Amino acid sequence: VDDLWKLGKPTGVGGPWKDTEVVKGKASDPYLMTGFDRKRVSLSHNLDQTVHMTLEVAITPETWQVYKVLDVPAGEELEHIFPTGYQAYWVRISSESNCKATATFYYE
Repeated sequence: VDDLWKLGKPTGVGGPWKDTEVVKGKASDPYLMTGFDRKRVSLSHNLDQTVHMTLEVAITPETWQVYKVLDVPAGEELEHIFPTGYQAYWVRISSESNCKATATFYYE
């Protein structure tokens, strides 16, 4: 493990949705969030109207709570930057509309 730290601080890119057919109100699979100091998420969809997407986090492995509801505009990517040092174990997303959506997390 000590040798891994010689390679630099861990980073990651990925997410639970990539051009995914999303069902209104159905949460994505949980996506790991712990272990990184700086985090951001980029959200987009294919509808011609604003879509409300809810980010939920698990502060403890079993307890989910709403972190924030984001208004994702039509035809644009919305980026949300989490506060520096924000910690939660897992994150998941749901949409208030049926749509095709992408949610990409960037961790540093």
